[in-house]
Amino acid sequence: MSAPSSPLPFSVVIVEDNATTNGLLREWLVTHFNVSSFLDAETALKELKPSAEPTAFVVDYNLPGMNGLELRAKLTPSFPHGKYILISGLFDEKLTRDAREAGYDVNLPKPFPLSTLLKKVQELLGIESPTNLVDLVKHSKEQA
Repeated sequence: MSAPSSPLPFSVVIVEDNATTNGLLREWLVTHFNVSSFLDAETALKELKPSAEPTAFVVDYNLPGMNGLELRAKLTPSFPHGKYILISGLFDEKLTRDAREAGYDVNLPKPFPLSTLLKKVQELLGIESPTNLVDLVKHSKEQA
């Protein structure tokens, strides 16, 4: 587990059991969000503090112990404004339907471009992403 990384206004929680993938996702998102990452569902449930703030969760389906659908159900009471992205290399019609029924906002099949993940997180949290160089510079100055 790693603690939140910066004082940015939005939080993202990653639950991915592959340490390499977990690290890559974290490094990609940490410049934009407060990021906490966990290698299993049980540790995430134990260490996350409930929050009414909008939080995006990036959750792998195939986790040790409980799967991503079971984790989603356990997170809901503690994160009423949570937004959820399920990532998996196993998507088929049944998992897609089960994820939707479990309350996932987005299903993202592995492998996926990291830029797609960033865009989905921004959309779920209601963040407008800069579309040109001038906006990017302005956005980076506002964050500094």
